[in-house]
Amino acid sequence: MENQRKGINEFLPLEILRSTLLRVLIKPLVRLKQVCIMWYNLISDHDFAKSHFDQSFARGHTCIFIQKESPKAYFVDLDTLPQEDSNAIISVSLPFKWKTEFTFLGTCRGIVLLHSQPQFLVFWNPTTKSRKGISYSHMFDAARRFGEYNSPVALKAFNILRDTLLHGFGYDELEEDYIAVFAYRSQDEKNHFDIHWLGRNSSISLDWKSPGLFCNHAIHWSSDSKSQEILIFDLKGRAFSKISMPEELEHTSESRLALLGGCLALYSSDGHKTDVWVMKEYKKLSSWFCYEIPNPSFGPLCLSGDGDIIGYCDGSDDEIGFCVFNVGQKLLTVRYVYGVILNYTDYIVYEDSLLQLPGSI
Repeated sequence: MENQRKGINEFLPLEILRSTLLRVLIKPLVRLKQVCIMWYNLISDHDFAKSHFDQSFARGHTCIFIQKESPKAYFVDLDTLPQEDSNAIISVSLPFKWKTEFTFLGTCRGIVLLHSQPQFLVFWNPTTKSRKGISYSHMFDAARRFGEYNSPVALKAFNILRDTLLHGFGYDELEEDYIAVFAYRSQDEKNHFDIHWLGRNSSISLDWKSPGLFCNHAIHWSSDSKSQEILIFDLKGRAFSKISMPEELEHTSESRLALLGGCLALYSSDGHKTDVWVMKEYKKLSSWFCYEIPNPSFGPLCLSGDGDIIGYCDGSDDEIGFCVFNVGQKLLTVRYVYGVILNYTDYIVYEDSLLQLPGSI
């Protein structure tokens, strides 16, 4: 009778409980925080959150949409897509007080970077609801604007997507801080490269002469679709280097960058199919491998738990289209998620994580 009155915490050693919870996906793990105070404190612990994120089998992926002139966001759980009955679109309120239009600039370790007018960068973890905004007003004052100069409104406005040459988002392991990087041309026609640290709310500006491409702990990107190289900015060494694209992409009109399972990827369409090139070993050119997806509108988003490639594809007015490409069987399955997302302006996929932002509220 006495044992029947004891709780699970008295039978299960703390280390075994911790090891077990580290294997639970984020969405049910968040619900488990309500079991008791002990579980809440354990799951909320910084070291637990870091260990959970570092264990790849415990990650999940969510696609988030934002709607024009709306305070709402819409979530689609990509881990349920391989199933016949995938979850419906979930509507949530954005945790921001600003009544403005947001644009996604990147995602890293479960943190989403958004742009908000006037002159704000917003860092947000949709899972924990933690968020923090920083101003880039110094860049706003210095950067040249490429709008219609005969328009007084355009002269005052600064569009970070239009008026910056390149931008990226990553995690600085040395500083244990998130950073946003931007290359822009100043009003005196000189190029600048700014690095913004979130935790210490500071930035530095460097001279920047090399146009090209840009990704995370290296940040990679491409601003010129005709270029055959990917420019890498190493966050640790604060230095640039380059990676060559596959020779087969030499005559491709446009290639876009993606990250699949932590691997650098490029994808392009010829109007009939989409070629997805994955660099399976980082910086090893011979490791580029091509997957032919029989859908011209396929845009790779992430890898499923089974290693399948999940991508976005064309839907209709009342549905969102996703495709699941079975890598082993080379089989493409289309999943339509039904819901009401009218006039969505942007979407991005983030990895679910419990990581908190430095100095978040």
